[in-house]
Amino acid sequence: MINPAVYTTLLVSYLDFFDAPGEIPFMFKKAGHKVVVFCCETSWLKSNKFHDEWIDASKDKQEFASALIKLIKEKGNTFNKVMLLDDETIKLITDNISDDEVELFKKIMPITKIENREMLSSKIGMSRVFERNGIKTPRYINYADEKDTEAITTKVDFPVLLKVDFSFSGIGIRKCEAPEDLKSKLDELHDSTNVVIQEFITGDDVGVEALFEQGKLICYQCARVMSYMNNQFSFTTKRTYYRNKKVEEILIQLGERVGLNSFASIGFIYHKERDAYYLIEVDARTNSWMPYSRFTNHSFIDGLREIATGKKSAKVLSEKEENREIEIAIFDRDMRRCMKTKDFGGMLKWVYNYKGYWQFIPFYDKIFFKRILRKMIFDFLKIKY
Repeated sequence: MINPAVYTTLLVSYLDFFDAPGEIPFMFKKAGHKVVVFCCETSWLKSNKFHDEWIDASKDKQEFASALIKLIKEKGNTFNKVMLLDDETIKLITDNISDDEVELFKKIMPITKIENREMLSSKIGMSRVFERNGIKTPRYINYADEKDTEAITTKVDFPVLLKVDFSFSGIGIRKCEAPEDLKSKLDELHDSTNVVIQEFITGDDVGVEALFEQGKLICYQCARVMSYMNNQFSFTTKRTYYRNKKVEEILIQLGERVGLNSFASIGFIYHKERDAYYLIEVDARTNSWMPYSRFTNHSFIDGLREIATGKKSAKVLSEKEENREIEIAIFDRDMRRCMKTKDFGGMLKWVYNYKGYWQFIPFYDKIFFKRILRKMIFDFLKIKY
């Protein structure tokens, strides 16, 4: 049974090569949660000093899913919260829960409305959920349903983005400028059968992280993207965080209509001429930026503490503090970008502690820091000069 004096969270990750979960237990621990991790021995989720217990999980997909579902069915009442931390895990578990297992779904999955489950492992499904819930997104079609180029041009305007139905970290996305380029761009994708064709909106990328509880927005971070690892469809290495009331209003509606009940990594495109924000993507899971919210006045640690205690933070911010902008970079990502692109000026920013960059180096956790260094060295050795 759940101990009411200790708020216990189960963090789950199937992937062992994905580094984003490595710093996630830190946030929960600092918020006063008891942290239990469910993963294999080599997982990044275990590579930190901030988890209280580790439940050993198989590297076999089906065995992993079966063991987690069995754990929740038999001992689910020992956990106040269950969080799936990556896209592969979310897809794996949702594929193993049937539509009639509503309570199990609500306990494990990052949304409470099972009728919206198709958004969790499908970009096509996500677009459908947004459309029927009145959420503004670029126009789209499912390539599997419509393969005639002339018919496609009557439904969406080019240029378009081609997105593999299940993909993450910018993999499986191509920009197609004109109808005559459609076939060649589709051939570049690793899966050209399950593709969503989405209108390309020219505008500013807006990166958002948010925390929801039972459909309610608890807190959020909004950012202008300053640099990407490769291109605008790849993951980001540097951002400037700020407050955005229009985005906040959209997030409130999004949480309520979809039933979000977890962290979410969200992408918008802002069209200046229309003064409109188009929702591009919602991944109902954590990302690498979330632990860095502690360097702003809107930390997710405070949000997690509010969920555990039921009490809002008593911290009162001045207008200047509320709207303060702060530049944040992820150490290993940005250094890898600098090495890859030969951005020596960017490297010097880390050397000389530009704008306090040293505070973003994860010295606070020796276990995580050592693994990050090993990964960086391995990646540097692969770079061809």
